[in-house]
Amino acid sequence: MTKLPFIFLISTTVCCSCSNQTATNKNKETSPIHKGNTTKYNGLRGTWVRYNNAGFTRIEIRDTSNVLYYQFLDRKADLGKPTSDGFWYYKSRATMGYWDSSAIWIGTDKFRFDYKIKADTLIEFDKMGDQGTFIKVQTNQEKAFKDFNAADVKGDITL
Repeated sequence: MTKLPFIFLISTTVCCSCSNQTATNKNKETSPIHKGNTTKYNGLRGTWVRYNNAGFTRIEIRDTSNVLYYQFLDRKADLGKPTSDGFWYYKSRATMGYWDSSAIWIGTDKFRFDYKIKADTLIEFDKMGDQGTFIKVQTNQEKAFKDFNAADVKGDITL
């Protein structure tokens, strides 16, 4: 008679622990955030820089889930008065998303920034208006490729 409660306890424990398991779906697709390239507009991929007398900001976009954000400021030049901490450096991993075909947002671990897309420039904006312009940095090879593809060739090319 003492074995019956023990068997009941074991079987109840096994049944309850089995019912808490979730079924796995082997055909489950990976979410877009885990795919290698999720950049909707490939022209955004690359390095973007804004520089002024107070410092610089650099954004490296690899895809929507892999963005790096760097900012360096000279506090005295930025605020117009001496401060106890002369310089400020901020580095963060970030993600990005699209408002539409002409605007994106970038979210760091502390801040979120909005940008308008105009050719090879990103214009940072907020409720106060435009805050600065980022220019896409290109290697010599990328620039030469872009210039070549933009050229109109009339006639024959011979070697």
